[in-house]
Amino acid sequence: MTQAYQYIDTYDALRNYCQQAEQQSVIAVDTEFVRTRTFYPQIGLVQIFDGIDVVLIDPIAIDDLSPLKALLTNPNVIKVLHACSEDLETFEYAMGIMPEPLFDSQVGAQLAGLGNSLGYGRLVELLQGVVLEKGESRTDWISRPLSPKQLQYAAEDVIYLLPCYHKLVELLTENGQLQWVYDEIDQLIRRKRANIAPEHAYLLLKNTWKLQPINLYALQLLAAWRLSYAREHDITQNFIIREQSAFEIAYRLPGHKSALFALDIVTPQEARRHCDIVLDLIRAARSASETEYPAPTHRLTDVPLYKKHVAQIKEICTTAAEAVNVDPTYFASKRQINQIISWYCLAFDDTRALGMEPDLLVGWRAELVGAKIKAAAKNFSQKFKE
Repeated sequence: MTQAYQYIDTYDALRNYCQQAEQQSVIAVDTEFVRTRTFYPQIGLVQIFDGIDVVLIDPIAIDDLSPLKALLTNPNVIKVLHACSEDLETFEYAMGIMPEPLFDSQVGAQLAGLGNSLGYGRLVELLQGVVLEKGESRTDWISRPLSPKQLQYAAEDVIYLLPCYHKLVELLTENGQLQWVYDEIDQLIRRKRANIAPEHAYLLLKNTWKLQPINLYALQLLAAWRLSYAREHDITQNFIIREQSAFEIAYRLPGHKSALFALDIVTPQEARRHCDIVLDLIRAARSASETEYPAPTHRLTDVPLYKKHVAQIKEICTTAAEAVNVDPTYFASKRQINQIISWYCLAFDDTRALGMEPDLLVGWRAELVGAKIKAAAKNFSQKFKE
């Protein structure tokens, strides 16, 4: 289906459309962005369908996006997006806001039993029998001008979203699960807003349990610098120094440039571009007192009775999931079960570093299994809290 759309690249046109859209109870929203070497997504286009008109808003051409910000945060207008995680980051960086209230059609489809992590095209095909072309998905949305084909592709990302939303609402309301979508997105928004402090960035890296205290401190310094540099210069962290390279440097503690360059895991670009800073951080780690070292990290599978704890949590969640016709692997993923083990068995973890609580202890999941998980956790080993 080809539908006419309006391309908006002036403040007055944006204001007029937003005044129209804010009269609706629900609108479909999508973004197009570029994120190749940058730390933050670079917004290129915002698409909206309010049930009357489809508009493509050019945020590069418009200096004042305040009418759009007001619309996206209007508490009386539900914003429908699909797989909104990166869209949230895009809005946060470009406009300093996150759309609320927000309905994610991928989450809704999952809870409605339509499938795991459905793409937008598959959702439209299932609910409306329409097969979409995805030929422009690799477009550079920052470049101008955009072709008619590119703009039509962008428009179709919202044209079908509202009808899908209405069908999903029907299904979820019948099952008493509509609020669960909003709970899920509330937790996602909290996670997106919870920017980890640089000094805790090492907790997000792999295999830290393998390092001795001085090496772990070196990795903490490297990870903190890498994250701070990425945020300040808007560059992907792995283009500064790859995670595996940071780990290898912390493990080897090279004392001079030739030793740093000799590490096979470190590319020449990494070694030469930031070698002075990296060597300064290694020297700082070598000269630090033990009181400055972070607490040891632990491999979660080394928690006493780890497999038993996992099986117990999994059984609680599977029983609850089957009772409400939700896929058990969506109700409680491996990551979410491990969150619980970390929360109760480790003194400090990445969930605490983010100021969050485990997913299974908040929102709709907590209503169904929170009390049982807390009761079971009383018997968990707390060896690593010492």
